Amino acid sequence: MRCMEGLEPRVLLSAWYVATTGSDASAGTLRKPFATIQHAADVSRPGDTIYIRRGVYRETVTPPHSGTASAPITFRSYRSETVTIDGADPIGGWQSSASGVYQTSAMTWDLGDGNNQLFAGGQMMNDARWPSSPAGNANIWQPTFAQFSSVTPQPASGGQSVASVTVPGLSDPGRTWVGATIHFAPGQEWAFQTGTVIDSAPGTLTFTYSPAQLASSQDPTVGNRFYLSGSRQALDASGEWFRDPASGTLSFIPAAGTNVNGGTIEVKHRLYGFDLSGGSYINITGINLFACTINTDADSTNNVISSINGRFISQQLDNPDTWLDKFSPHTTGIILNGVGNILQNSTIDYSSGDGVFLGGSNNTVRNTLIADTDYAGYDEAAVSTLGANETVSGNTIYNTGRSGVVIRYSPHASIHHNRIYLVGLLTTDLGGVYTWDTDGQGTRIAFNQISDVHTGGFGGAGIYLDNSATDYVVDHNVVWNSDTALKMNPPSANNQIYNNTLIGTSALDSSGNADMSGSIFVNNIFVGMTNFGTGITQSRNLVGSPEANVRFVAPGKGDFRLTRKSPAVHAGQAVPGYASNYRGWAPDQGAYVLADKPFSAGVTRPVLKQMQKASKTR
Repeated sequence: MRCMEGLEPRVLLSAWYVATTGSDASAGTLRKPFATIQHAADVSRPGDTIYIRRGVYRETVTPPHSGTASAPITFRSYRSETVTIDGADPIGGWQSSASGVYQTSAMTWDLGDGNNQLFAGGQMMNDARWPSSPAGNANIWQPTFAQFSSVTPQPASGGQSVASVTVPGLSDPGRTWVGATIHFAPGQEWAFQTGTVIDSAPGTLTFTYSPAQLASSQDPTVGNRFYLSGSRQALDASGEWFRDPASGTLSFIPAAGTNVNGGTIEVKHRLYGFDLSGGSYINITGINLFACTINTDADSTNNVISSINGRFISQQLDNPDTWLDKFSPHTTGIILNGVGNILQNSTIDYSSGDGVFLGGSNNTVRNTLIADTDYAGYDEAAVSTLGANETVSGNTIYNTGRSGVVIRYSPHASIHHNRIYLVGLLTTDLGGVYTWDTDGQGTRIAFNQISDVHTGGFGGAGIYLDNSATDYVVDHNVVWNSDTALKMNPPSANNQIYNNTLIGTSALDSSGNADMSGSIFVNNIFVGMTNFGTGITQSRNLVGSPEANVRFVAPGKGDFRLTRKSPAVHAGQAVPGYASNYRGWAPDQGAYVLADKPFSAGVTRPVLKQMQKASKTR
């Protein structure tokens, strides 16, 4: 007697469709699409694809199901149509009042002081501030600050430090600014932080703030920059807005000719376009984000985010102690926690903090353009990592308030082939690539091109291995037009520095006792003051030659390849794994090999075209 074999289980792969003209009561087909992406997510299963038609979707999508390695769940735009998930909602009901101020009660939500955000015609307006500053996207790096003319410490109160400062330009009556938020860059102005005004009089302010970790360098001092927000008193200039937390009334001073009730005024309402917390094997492709970001958590694994265009992805302007950010997952930027998540082939433009955050482990950001980040000036970056085996590769990074890439407490990381420039636009003592107090355990910083790093104070560095940064491999990087090309503050032990081209006011520098015990320098070109620390081994470095004598191809155009007559040609020595494949009798010094095609750094051309397209669309 023959036994019938059981039928092989089969999975029916489905395609679901979403359109702004659809209905969630429909079948979810191309002709009868759903209205919301969330409904499509609710019915999707492993292997399904959700196709989204053109339009603006105002929702947070939280997929309740995960895909699998062989059958991910995919959200994507339909045939490259322009799809935007918008974290902001239009605000109407505006009524004019005195002095060109318009008011509405239509903003029934509150994300909290410093987290609310208002847009007019896609341009970010300013939370009312003193002194007033130009509003609009183009003015984000030209903020107006006041300065402390004198600083008098006061007795601490409730675990908070207290300071009284004089500000001659502040002439308002007594107690006008009580309760306002002060945003200030204390001491050496390494980063901004916020405090609370507890008293004010004409020309003076008294405020509380979290005490600094390094008081000698970070106590408020004369000349420190600041501005005030969180007070109706600051609402006095075009492009400023204020939400009264007690009444909920939203006030706004629009530019002349603005039709405030024409649907062009939006206010941020949602933090996330997608929340992938707990989700795995979910793909997001070809979708724009406006005023929202993508979130993951420790249980999110193997998600892939591709070809997105994110603008104004995060807004957090209040931070009482920015230095605590290094001890816990960050909450700004495209947030990749968990394991094995990827962001690729995308553009990220405008974030008050991080552009991308890599927590967990084995997460990657690659081939992505990341610009206009950390405009709050906190201890955040275009890319921040806080986990093991993270990869940051092939990205173009520019315009950030502090560092370009921060790799803190991230062993075994790989930071390579990135183009980084114009960092440190608001703060000091930072790096194009920066790490601090971390055993890199072989973390490799390689094949990056870094330039235009200039700040006040202790200056900015192209690559910065700050206090107790040990066991890094730094090879084949090109740094130029920077205060310091490579900075290694003590103790900077057991770092390996091979075949870099380092050009700056200082090519190599350190602080204190310049302890670099066990560090190795081989085959580097140093142009600028060079301060080798103690306890090092060095060999075959080109040191002390003026830039012209090194004979680069076109240094004025950022081309630091060697000409055949350069003294660095065949002047190096073999280093297994780093300078082992060469032509002639010896390797060349510096980052480029004369006879080989030079390495490239930064995003590929398709992403640049995508950025140009994204700048014209929502």
